[in-house]
Amino acid sequence: MRKFFFIFCFFLVPLLISAQDSVDIPETSDDNQLFNMNIDLKIQDGVTAQVVSDHKAQHLTVSGRPVTLNIKGGNFKAAVRLTLYHMQNDNLLLLTQSTIFFINEGRRQMLSTAKSIPIKTGEKVLFFPLGVLNNSEKSGYNCMLEMDVSRYQE
Repeated sequence: MRKFFFIFCFFLVPLLISAQDSVDIPETSDDNQLFNMNIDLKIQDGVTAQVVSDHKAQHLTVSGRPVTLNIKGGNFKAAVRLTLYHMQNDNLLLLTQSTIFFINEGRRQMLSTAKSIPIKTGEKVLFFPLGVLNNSEKSGYNCMLEMDVSRYQE
């Protein structure tokens, strides 16, 4: 099953990425609950590790409100939902949810995953919504989200 993801990742270029453009910030939220989320989506060749596509996005978010990235390729669609929860001080909980629809041998299939990752503000996070290539796989592409979260500053 995993091998099919890397085969269909071959069709990632041209790749379209979109995300929510604005966040309604409640008047009752304080600055401790506001975060800047810098996201860099990279597609790397699985053999040479060379970046073949790079898309950057920056979002302002409130603790508990998701940022959704919609990724479209030649034969698949993916939605990656990133939600930050402020714990205490600089400790955050990042909830990642991804839903991927793709065509495999003429059949439409779906894969859904959810993971929670404890992080700190300023720490870089790598997330592979489609998984990573095994050493035994000789072709394909890695889809990697690199994210950096910082506190909002005016």
